[in-house]
Amino acid sequence: MSSGEGGKLLVLCVDRDNDVGTVLGVKTPIVGEEELLKVATEYALKRPDDSDANAIFAAIQTYRELVSSGYAGRCEVALLAGLEGEGVQADMKILEELDWVIKRDGYTGAILVSDGPTDEAVAPLIQSRLPLISIRRVIVQQSRSVEETFVLLVNYAKKLITEEKYRKYSMGLTGAFVASYSILMALLPQFAWTLLLVALGVFMAIKGYGIDKKVGQIYRSGPVGFSSFIISLLLFFLGLFQGLSKAAQAQIVSASLISLFLLAPVGGQLVVVDLFVLSAALFLIGEMLNKLVLGGTLRYYQALIVVVLLISRQMIVEIAKYLAGSANIQAVLSWSFVVMMTVVIVAAVRYMETGFSSTQVQ
Repeated sequence: MSSGEGGKLLVLCVDRDNDVGTVLGVKTPIVGEEELLKVATEYALKRPDDSDANAIFAAIQTYRELVSSGYAGRCEVALLAGLEGEGVQADMKILEELDWVIKRDGYTGAILVSDGPTDEAVAPLIQSRLPLISIRRVIVQQSRSVEETFVLLVNYAKKLITEEKYRKYSMGLTGAFVASYSILMALLPQFAWTLLLVALGVFMAIKGYGIDKKVGQIYRSGPVGFSSFIISLLLFFLGLFQGLSKAAQAQIVSASLISLFLLAPVGGQLVVVDLFVLSAALFLIGEMLNKLVLGGTLRYYQALIVVVLLISRQMIVEIAKYLAGSANIQAVLSWSFVVMMTVVIVAAVRYMETGFSSTQVQ
């Protein structure tokens, strides 16, 4: 352990969601064995079933082991805490507290004592300030008896109801599901489960791919970009609904279904393909306008991408007609060639603009 030969080690226990501060009303960071032992004892008396108390005691134990093995005067123990909601703000608070501890007494290495993966998520933060010598994981042993297993399950169920970070999922989602099911059974009993499963699938996809965060970024980017995003989304779902309605009328399943879907009329001379192309083009145009409003630089290739989208519309129409048997392959190949050449032009313009920008920077 090279960091300990001439330097000072810091034994760290991190409470990322600040349970200790919330329950006891104490401020962190807490530095020193005596102070930490007092906090650990008080917290254990109020929350004897919480693993955070075990982690704090384990940090004190690790500190004592270092002292007994020859690190007396060259090691210290401290408790850092984040915020109740965790996330970025909690990590920033942990970094501020760590900087304060390091400034108070210089350290050359750290040992992280953790009770689970949530607190271990701060390991990269600690490494950005100090070399992380070791991570000690505290595993709380549980009795395997039926009675204590039941008590453990009851405690977990209580957390799902009382703690806000769990309650919004356990109670909120369950309540929304029950209410939606009741309404759908009253209005559309034959489609109730289908609609609920679709809604659940959409929700899981949104959370899984972080779409809600991306929408939040678009909203914060500016009103023009967000407005174009909403309009684009409406046009897309309108085209999707109209296309699916038309395709559902088909008697047999074949390649012509694609043609029915893409060429389904939506009013006047417009078809579903037009709505999809307009949706994508409006979103890109909104992004460009938003950049101009904020004083950014607009590249020529970005405008040319919109041109590619508009030209691609005719290529998709010809492909759909060919699948329906009402067009020849020559039209498909001709428009495919036009689209390909336009893409080549966009790539060339982007390369030239990027190269010009790099030359200016140098």
